[in-house]
Amino acid sequence: MASDTYKTLADAEAYYLGNNPTLAAVLSDINVGGKRVETFAKIRIPSGVFGRLITLLINRLWKNPVQLDSVEAKSRLGKNFDKTSKDISTYAAVHGVCHGFWNVDHLEMFTARQYFPLMDERTGADMAGIRFWQIDEEKPWVVQLYELDGWTEWSRKDKGALTPVTAKQAYRLSVRSDALGSEIVAGDNYPGFPVLPMYANSQRMSELTPPIKGKIDLFDAILSSFGDTVLRTRIVYWVFENFSGDIASLTETKRLMEDLGIVARNDDSTAKAETIGIPYDATMKFLEELEKAIFRDAMMTNPQEIMGGNLTATAIKASYDAEDKKVSALEWQCTDFMDRLFTLIGIENKIITFKHATVQNDMEITQRLAMYSELDLETKLLKDPMFAEEEIPDILLRVARAQVGVDEDDVNA
Repeated sequence: MASDTYKTLADAEAYYLGNNPTLAAVLSDINVGGKRVETFAKIRIPSGVFGRLITLLINRLWKNPVQLDSVEAKSRLGKNFDKTSKDISTYAAVHGVCHGFWNVDHLEMFTARQYFPLMDERTGADMAGIRFWQIDEEKPWVVQLYELDGWTEWSRKDKGALTPVTAKQAYRLSVRSDALGSEIVAGDNYPGFPVLPMYANSQRMSELTPPIKGKIDLFDAILSSFGDTVLRTRIVYWVFENFSGDIASLTETKRLMEDLGIVARNDDSTAKAETIGIPYDATMKFLEELEKAIFRDAMMTNPQEIMGGNLTATAIKASYDAEDKKVSALEWQCTDFMDRLFTLIGIENKIITFKHATVQNDMEITQRLAMYSELDLETKLLKDPMFAEEEIPDILLRVARAQVGVDEDDVNA
Protein backbone atom coordinates (compact mmCIF):
# COMPACT_ATOMS: atom_id res chain seq x y z
CA MET A 1 0.00 0.00 0.00
CA ALA A 2 3.03 2.28 0.40
CA SER A 3 4.26 1.55 -3.13
CA ASP A 4 4.08 3.90 -6.11
CA THR A 5 2.00 1.30 -7.95
CA TYR A 6 -0.68 1.34 -5.25
CA LYS A 7 -0.73 5.14 -5.21
CA THR A 8 -1.26 5.12 -8.99
CA LEU A 9 -4.22 2.74 -8.53
CA ALA A 10 -5.71 4.97 -5.85
CA ASP A 11 -5.30 8.07 -8.03
CA ALA A 12 -6.95 6.38 -11.03
CA GLU A 13 -9.90 5.37 -8.86
CA ALA A 14 -10.17 8.93 -7.55
CA TYR A 15 -10.37 10.27 -11.12
CA TYR A 16 -13.05 7.67 -11.91
CA LEU A 17 -15.10 8.75 -8.89
CA GLY A 18 -15.00 12.39 -10.01
CA ASN A 19 -12.06 13.72 -7.98
CA ASN A 20 -8.70 15.06 -9.11
CA PRO A 21 -5.82 14.46 -6.66
CA THR A 22 -3.44 16.50 -8.82
CA LEU A 23 -5.75 19.51 -8.78
CA ALA A 24 -6.12 19.26 -5.02
CA ALA A 25 -2.33 19.52 -4.69
CA VAL A 26 -2.14 22.90 -6.48
CA LEU A 27 -0.94 25.56 -4.04
CA SER A 28 -3.57 28.09 -3.05
CA ASP A 29 -1.05 30.78 -2.09
CA ILE A 30 2.60 31.71 -2.28
CA ASN A 31 5.12 33.55 -0.11
CA VAL A 32 5.89 37.13 -1.15
CA GLY A 33 8.23 39.04 1.14
CA GLY A 34 7.47 36.71 4.00
CA LYS A 35 3.73 37.13 3.59
CA ARG A 36 1.30 34.57 2.17
CA VAL A 37 -0.50 35.91 -0.87
CA GLU A 38 -3.54 34.05 -2.20
CA THR A 39 -3.11 33.22 -5.89
CA PHE A 40 -5.65 30.48 -6.58
CA ALA A 41 -9.18 29.77 -5.47
CA LYS A 42 -9.56 27.26 -2.69
CA ILE A 43 -12.55 25.82 -4.58
CA ARG A 44 -11.46 23.03 -6.92
CA ILE A 45 -13.63 22.04 -9.89
CA PRO A 46 -12.85 18.49 -11.09
CA SER A 47 -14.52 17.77 -14.41
CA GLY A 48 -15.24 14.07 -13.85
CA VAL A 49 -14.45 13.41 -17.51
CA PHE A 50 -12.57 10.15 -16.79
CA GLY A 51 -15.65 8.67 -15.14
CA ARG A 52 -17.68 9.56 -18.24
CA LEU A 53 -15.12 7.90 -20.51
CA ILE A 54 -15.22 4.67 -18.50
CA THR A 55 -19.03 4.70 -18.33
CA LEU A 56 -19.29 5.13 -22.11
CA LEU A 57 -16.75 2.38 -22.77
CA ILE A 58 -18.23 -0.21 -20.39
CA ASN A 59 -21.86 0.39 -21.28
CA ARG A 60 -21.15 0.18 -25.01
CA LEU A 61 -19.88 -3.35 -24.37
CA TRP A 62 -22.18 -4.47 -21.55
CA LYS A 63 -25.53 -2.90 -22.47
CA ASN A 64 -26.86 -6.41 -23.09
CA PRO A 65 -26.07 -9.68 -21.25
CA VAL A 66 -23.38 -11.83 -22.81
CA GLN A 67 -24.71 -14.70 -24.92
CA LEU A 68 -23.32 -18.24 -24.79
CA ASP A 69 -23.91 -21.43 -26.78
CA SER A 70 -26.71 -22.64 -24.54
CA VAL A 71 -29.02 -21.54 -21.76
CA GLU A 72 -27.66 -24.38 -19.61
CA ALA A 73 -24.10 -23.04 -19.86
CA LYS A 74 -25.25 -19.55 -18.87
CA SER A 75 -27.31 -20.82 -15.94
CA ARG A 76 -24.23 -22.48 -14.38
CA LEU A 77 -22.57 -19.07 -14.03
CA GLY A 78 -24.98 -17.75 -11.38
CA LYS A 79 -27.71 -15.13 -11.42
CA ASN A 80 -25.48 -12.05 -11.18
CA PHE A 81 -22.75 -13.19 -13.56
CA ASP A 82 -23.27 -10.37 -16.09
CA LYS A 83 -23.38 -7.62 -13.47
CA THR A 84 -20.27 -8.93 -11.68
CA SER A 85 -18.42 -9.34 -14.97
CA LYS A 86 -19.39 -5.77 -15.92
CA ASP A 87 -18.06 -4.52 -12.57
CA ILE A 88 -14.82 -6.46 -13.06
CA SER A 89 -14.30 -4.99 -16.54
CA THR A 90 -15.06 -1.51 -15.15
CA TYR A 91 -12.35 -1.68 -12.51
CA ALA A 92 -10.01 -3.38 -14.96
CA ALA A 93 -10.35 -0.28 -17.14
CA VAL A 94 -9.78 1.99 -14.13
CA HIS A 95 -6.86 0.14 -12.50
CA GLY A 96 -5.47 -1.75 -15.45
CA VAL A 97 -6.41 -5.13 -13.95
CA CYS A 98 -9.19 -6.58 -11.81
CA HIS A 99 -9.58 -10.16 -10.58
CA GLY A 100 -12.58 -12.45 -10.57
CA PHE A 101 -12.88 -15.23 -7.97
CA TRP A 102 -15.05 -18.25 -8.74
CA ASN A 103 -16.67 -19.13 -5.42
CA VAL A 104 -18.31 -22.54 -5.98
CA ASP A 105 -21.39 -21.34 -7.89
CA HIS A 106 -20.93 -17.61 -8.51
CA LEU A 107 -18.37 -15.00 -9.51
CA GLU A 108 -16.94 -12.42 -7.09
CA MET A 109 -14.82 -9.32 -7.77
CA PHE A 110 -11.40 -8.59 -6.21
CA THR A 111 -10.25 -5.10 -7.17
CA ALA A 112 -6.57 -4.19 -7.37
CA ARG A 113 -7.05 -1.95 -4.32
CA GLN A 114 -7.72 -5.04 -2.17
CA TYR A 115 -5.96 -7.90 -3.93
CA PHE A 116 -2.28 -8.47 -4.70
CA PRO A 117 -1.36 -11.38 -7.01
CA LEU A 118 1.72 -13.54 -6.46
CA MET A 119 3.06 -14.55 -9.87
CA ASP A 120 5.27 -17.35 -11.10
CA GLU A 121 8.74 -15.85 -11.58
CA ARG A 122 9.25 -17.62 -14.92
CA THR A 123 5.84 -17.52 -16.63
CA GLY A 124 4.22 -14.52 -14.93
CA ALA A 125 1.06 -16.57 -14.30
CA ASP A 126 -0.93 -15.94 -11.11
CA MET A 127 -0.18 -18.82 -8.75
CA ALA A 128 -1.39 -17.30 -5.47
CA GLY A 129 -2.68 -14.01 -4.12
CA ILE A 130 -3.37 -11.98 -0.99
CA ARG A 131 -6.66 -10.22 -0.41
CA PHE A 132 -6.85 -7.58 2.33
CA TRP A 133 -9.41 -5.05 3.51
CA GLN A 134 -10.60 -3.04 6.49
CA ILE A 135 -14.19 -1.83 6.63
CA ASP A 136 -13.42 0.89 9.18
CA GLU A 137 -10.37 2.32 10.93
CA GLU A 138 -11.69 0.97 14.22
CA LYS A 139 -12.14 -2.52 12.78
CA PRO A 140 -9.40 -5.14 12.30
CA TRP A 141 -7.73 -5.90 9.00
CA VAL A 142 -8.83 -9.11 7.27
CA VAL A 143 -6.11 -10.87 5.28
CA GLN A 144 -6.76 -13.92 3.11
CA LEU A 145 -4.17 -16.00 1.27
CA TYR A 146 -5.37 -17.83 -1.84
CA GLU A 147 -3.28 -20.75 -3.11
CA LEU A 148 -3.77 -23.60 -5.54
CA ASP A 149 -4.65 -26.03 -2.75
CA GLY A 150 -6.96 -23.80 -0.70
CA TRP A 151 -7.27 -20.53 1.18
CA THR A 152 -6.39 -19.27 4.68
CA GLU A 153 -7.58 -16.24 6.68
CA TRP A 154 -5.92 -14.05 9.30
CA SER A 155 -6.92 -10.96 11.26
CA ARG A 156 -4.86 -8.05 12.57
CA LYS A 157 -5.91 -5.40 15.07
CA ASP A 158 -4.16 -2.04 15.17
CA LYS A 159 -0.52 -2.75 14.30
CA GLY A 160 -0.30 -6.10 16.01
CA ALA A 161 0.63 -9.47 14.60
CA LEU A 162 -1.55 -11.49 12.24
CA THR A 163 -3.83 -13.86 14.13
CA PRO A 164 -5.08 -17.05 12.41
CA VAL A 165 -8.84 -17.09 11.93
CA THR A 166 -9.37 -19.95 9.50
CA ALA A 167 -7.00 -22.82 8.84
CA LYS A 168 -6.34 -23.68 5.22
CA GLN A 169 -9.41 -25.23 3.66
CA ALA A 170 -10.44 -26.38 0.21
CA TYR A 171 -12.42 -24.11 -2.12
CA ARG A 172 -15.31 -26.55 -2.45
CA LEU A 173 -16.64 -28.16 0.72
CA SER A 174 -19.20 -30.90 1.28
CA VAL A 175 -21.20 -30.25 4.44
CA ARG A 176 -23.45 -32.71 6.26
CA SER A 177 -26.17 -31.23 8.44
CA ASP A 178 -28.45 -32.92 10.99
CA ALA A 179 -30.19 -32.10 14.25
CA LEU A 180 -26.84 -31.92 16.03
CA GLY A 181 -25.39 -29.35 13.65
CA SER A 182 -23.27 -29.18 10.53
CA GLU A 183 -20.01 -30.97 9.75
CA ILE A 184 -17.54 -30.68 6.87
CA VAL A 185 -17.11 -34.18 5.50
CA ALA A 186 -15.04 -33.56 2.36
CA GLY A 187 -13.45 -30.87 0.25
CA ASP A 188 -11.72 -30.49 -3.08
CA ASN A 189 -10.12 -27.79 -5.24
CA TYR A 190 -10.29 -26.64 -8.85
CA PRO A 191 -7.98 -27.86 -11.62
CA GLY A 192 -6.44 -24.39 -11.70
CA PHE A 193 -6.12 -21.22 -9.64
CA PRO A 194 -9.67 -19.85 -9.09
CA VAL A 195 -8.70 -16.15 -8.97
CA LEU A 196 -8.41 -14.96 -12.57
CA PRO A 197 -7.18 -11.58 -13.86
CA MET A 198 -9.05 -9.45 -16.38
CA TYR A 199 -6.92 -6.76 -18.01
CA ALA A 200 -8.04 -3.45 -19.47
CA ASN A 201 -5.94 -3.87 -22.60
CA SER A 202 -2.98 -5.77 -24.00
CA GLN A 203 -0.61 -3.31 -22.30
CA ARG A 204 -2.24 -4.16 -18.92
CA MET A 205 -2.44 -0.44 -18.15
CA SER A 206 -5.16 1.76 -16.74
CA GLU A 207 -7.19 3.69 -19.29
CA LEU A 208 -6.00 6.78 -17.42
CA THR A 209 -2.90 6.97 -19.61
CA PRO A 210 -0.35 9.80 -19.17
CA PRO A 211 -1.65 11.76 -22.23
CA ILE A 212 -5.25 11.56 -20.99
CA LYS A 213 -4.35 12.33 -17.37
CA GLY A 214 -2.25 15.35 -18.42
CA LYS A 215 -5.09 16.81 -20.48
CA ILE A 216 -7.65 16.20 -17.71
CA ASP A 217 -5.36 17.95 -15.21
CA LEU A 218 -4.99 20.90 -17.57
CA PHE A 219 -8.75 21.01 -18.22
CA ASP A 220 -9.56 20.98 -14.49
CA ALA A 221 -6.89 23.57 -13.67
CA ILE A 222 -8.17 25.98 -16.35
CA LEU A 223 -11.77 25.42 -15.30
CA SER A 224 -10.90 26.10 -11.65
CA SER A 225 -8.78 29.12 -12.52
CA PHE A 226 -11.58 30.53 -14.67
CA GLY A 227 -14.05 30.02 -11.85
CA ASP A 228 -11.61 31.79 -9.53
CA THR A 229 -11.47 34.74 -11.92
CA VAL A 230 -15.26 34.94 -12.11
CA LEU A 231 -15.53 34.92 -8.31
CA ARG A 232 -12.94 37.67 -7.95
CA THR A 233 -14.42 39.94 -10.63
CA ARG A 234 -18.12 39.30 -10.20
CA ILE A 235 -18.80 42.78 -8.71
CA VAL A 236 -18.63 46.30 -10.08
CA TYR A 237 -15.81 48.39 -8.69
CA TRP A 238 -15.62 52.21 -8.59
CA VAL A 239 -12.82 54.52 -9.69
CA PHE A 240 -12.82 57.83 -7.74
CA GLU A 241 -11.18 60.91 -9.23
CA ASN A 242 -10.06 63.93 -7.20
CA PHE A 243 -10.83 62.08 -3.99
CA SER A 244 -8.50 63.08 -1.16
CA GLY A 245 -10.14 61.29 1.75
CA ASP A 246 -8.55 58.53 3.78
CA ILE A 247 -9.38 54.83 3.46
CA ALA A 248 -12.07 55.12 6.13
CA SER A 249 -13.90 57.79 4.11
CA LEU A 250 -13.56 55.70 0.95
CA THR A 251 -14.96 52.68 2.72
CA GLU A 252 -17.88 54.66 4.10
CA THR A 253 -18.65 56.06 0.65
CA LYS A 254 -18.66 52.55 -0.82
CA ARG A 255 -20.99 51.32 1.91
CA LEU A 256 -23.47 54.15 1.30
CA MET A 257 -23.47 53.46 -2.42
CA GLU A 258 -24.15 49.78 -1.84
CA ASP A 259 -26.83 50.35 0.81
CA LEU A 260 -28.63 53.43 -0.55
CA GLY A 261 -27.48 53.57 -4.14
CA ILE A 262 -26.70 57.31 -3.74
CA VAL A 263 -24.01 59.45 -2.16
CA ALA A 264 -23.57 63.26 -1.85
CA ARG A 265 -20.15 64.88 -1.63
CA ASN A 266 -19.04 68.50 -1.08
CA ASP A 267 -15.81 68.30 -3.10
CA ASP A 268 -15.02 67.98 -6.82
CA SER A 269 -14.52 64.17 -6.70
CA THR A 270 -16.29 61.94 -9.22
CA ALA A 271 -16.84 58.18 -9.39
CA LYS A 272 -17.06 55.92 -12.41
CA ALA A 273 -18.27 52.31 -12.39
CA GLU A 274 -15.89 49.77 -13.94
CA THR A 275 -15.91 46.03 -14.50
CA ILE A 276 -13.14 43.60 -15.35
CA GLY A 277 -13.58 41.77 -18.62
CA ILE A 278 -12.83 38.03 -18.47
CA PRO A 279 -11.67 35.99 -21.49
CA TYR A 280 -14.85 33.92 -21.64
CA ASP A 281 -14.97 33.07 -25.37
CA ALA A 282 -11.28 32.17 -25.62
CA THR A 283 -11.40 30.06 -22.44
CA MET A 284 -14.53 28.17 -23.46
CA LYS A 285 -13.10 27.50 -26.92
CA PHE A 286 -9.87 26.15 -25.46
CA LEU A 287 -11.75 23.94 -23.00
CA GLU A 288 -13.91 22.63 -25.85
CA GLU A 289 -10.85 21.74 -27.93
CA LEU A 290 -9.17 20.18 -24.89
CA GLU A 291 -12.21 18.01 -24.20
CA LYS A 292 -12.21 16.85 -27.82
CA ALA A 293 -8.55 15.90 -27.47
CA ILE A 294 -9.29 13.89 -24.31
CA PHE A 295 -12.04 11.90 -26.04
CA ARG A 296 -9.83 11.46 -29.12
CA ASP A 297 -6.97 10.05 -27.03
CA ALA A 298 -9.42 7.72 -25.29
CA MET A 299 -10.80 6.64 -28.71
CA MET A 300 -14.33 7.43 -27.50
CA THR A 301 -17.00 9.50 -29.24
CA ASN A 302 -18.06 12.63 -27.42
CA PRO A 303 -21.90 12.61 -27.51
CA GLN A 304 -21.85 16.41 -27.79
CA GLU A 305 -20.26 16.16 -31.23
CA ILE A 306 -23.17 14.26 -32.77
CA MET A 307 -26.00 16.08 -31.01
CA GLY A 308 -28.00 18.80 -32.67
CA GLY A 309 -27.10 17.67 -36.18
CA ASN A 310 -29.17 15.85 -38.77
CA LEU A 311 -26.57 13.13 -39.31
CA THR A 312 -27.23 10.18 -41.59
CA ALA A 313 -26.77 6.61 -40.39
CA THR A 314 -23.54 6.43 -42.40
CA ALA A 315 -22.15 9.59 -40.78
CA ILE A 316 -23.03 8.36 -37.29
CA LYS A 317 -21.39 4.99 -37.99
CA ALA A 318 -18.24 6.69 -39.26
CA SER A 319 -18.03 8.89 -36.16
CA TYR A 320 -18.07 5.75 -33.98
CA ASP A 321 -15.34 3.92 -35.93
CA ALA A 322 -12.54 4.54 -33.41
CA GLU A 323 -14.84 3.76 -30.47
CA ASP A 324 -15.87 0.45 -32.07
CA LYS A 325 -12.22 -0.57 -32.22
CA LYS A 326 -11.71 0.48 -28.60
CA VAL A 327 -14.74 -1.51 -27.41
CA SER A 328 -13.62 -4.52 -29.45
CA ALA A 329 -10.21 -4.41 -27.77
CA LEU A 330 -11.88 -4.62 -24.34
CA GLU A 331 -14.17 -7.35 -25.63
CA TRP A 332 -11.13 -9.51 -26.43
CA GLN A 333 -9.95 -9.12 -22.82
CA CYS A 334 -13.39 -10.06 -21.47
CA THR A 335 -13.63 -13.04 -23.81
CA ASP A 336 -10.20 -14.30 -22.76
CA PHE A 337 -11.20 -13.98 -19.09
CA MET A 338 -14.40 -15.97 -19.68
CA ASP A 339 -12.63 -18.67 -21.69
CA ARG A 340 -10.24 -19.26 -18.79
CA LEU A 341 -13.13 -19.21 -16.31
CA PHE A 342 -15.13 -21.75 -18.32
CA THR A 343 -12.12 -24.06 -18.50
CA LEU A 344 -11.68 -23.79 -14.73
CA ILE A 345 -15.25 -24.78 -13.87
CA GLY A 346 -15.74 -27.25 -16.73
CA ILE A 347 -18.23 -25.44 -18.97
CA GLU A 348 -18.16 -26.43 -22.63
CA ASN A 349 -18.71 -23.24 -24.60
CA LYS A 350 -17.34 -22.27 -28.01
CA ILE A 351 -18.98 -18.93 -28.79
CA ILE A 352 -19.17 -15.83 -26.59
CA THR A 353 -21.25 -13.02 -28.09
CA PHE A 354 -21.54 -9.39 -26.98
CA LYS A 355 -24.25 -7.17 -28.47
CA HIS A 356 -22.78 -3.67 -28.39
CA ALA A 357 -24.94 -0.64 -27.78
CA THR A 358 -25.06 1.58 -30.87
CA VAL A 359 -26.32 5.00 -31.90
CA GLN A 360 -28.10 5.24 -35.23
CA ASN A 361 -30.57 7.23 -37.27
CA ASP A 362 -33.66 5.06 -36.70
CA MET A 363 -35.87 6.98 -39.15
CA GLU A 364 -33.39 6.60 -42.00
CA ILE A 365 -33.03 2.85 -41.40
CA THR A 366 -36.80 2.35 -41.29
CA GLN A 367 -37.27 4.29 -44.54
CA ARG A 368 -34.56 2.27 -46.29
CA LEU A 369 -36.14 -1.02 -45.18
CA ALA A 370 -39.47 0.07 -46.67
CA MET A 371 -37.77 0.36 -50.07
CA TYR A 372 -37.02 -3.37 -50.20
CA SER A 373 -40.42 -4.93 -50.83
CA GLU A 374 -38.80 -8.28 -51.64
CA LEU A 375 -37.60 -8.75 -48.06
CA ASP A 376 -39.75 -10.93 -45.82
CA LEU A 377 -41.38 -9.50 -42.69
CA GLU A 378 -39.08 -11.29 -40.23
CA THR A 379 -35.94 -9.87 -41.85
CA LYS A 380 -37.37 -6.35 -41.79
CA LEU A 381 -38.34 -6.68 -38.11
CA LEU A 382 -34.88 -7.97 -37.18
CA LYS A 383 -33.24 -5.02 -38.96
CA ASP A 384 -35.68 -2.40 -37.70
CA PRO A 385 -34.33 -0.67 -34.54
CA MET A 386 -37.88 0.02 -33.34
CA PHE A 387 -38.42 -3.62 -32.35
CA ALA A 388 -36.54 -5.62 -29.71
CA GLU A 389 -35.42 -9.06 -30.82
CA GLU A 390 -37.43 -10.82 -28.11
CA GLU A 391 -40.64 -9.10 -29.34
CA ILE A 392 -40.38 -10.40 -32.90
CA PRO A 393 -41.64 -14.03 -32.44
CA ASP A 394 -44.86 -12.75 -30.81
CA ILE A 395 -45.36 -10.16 -33.58
CA LEU A 396 -44.91 -12.80 -36.30
CA LEU A 397 -47.33 -15.12 -34.54
CA ARG A 398 -50.02 -12.43 -34.30
CA VAL A 399 -49.52 -11.53 -37.99
CA ALA A 400 -49.84 -15.20 -38.99
CA ARG A 401 -53.06 -15.55 -37.00
CA ALA A 402 -54.50 -12.43 -38.60
CA GLN A 403 -53.68 -13.74 -42.08
CA VAL A 404 -55.67 -16.94 -41.54
CA GLY A 405 -58.50 -15.18 -39.74
CA VAL A 406 -57.78 -16.52 -36.23
CA ASP A 407 -57.96 -13.99 -33.39
CA GLU A 408 -56.88 -14.28 -29.75
CA ASP A 409 -60.37 -15.17 -28.54
CA ASP A 410 -60.52 -18.15 -30.94
CA VAL A 411 -57.17 -19.39 -29.67
CA ASN A 412 -58.23 -19.14 -26.02
CA ALA A 413 -61.51 -20.94 -26.78
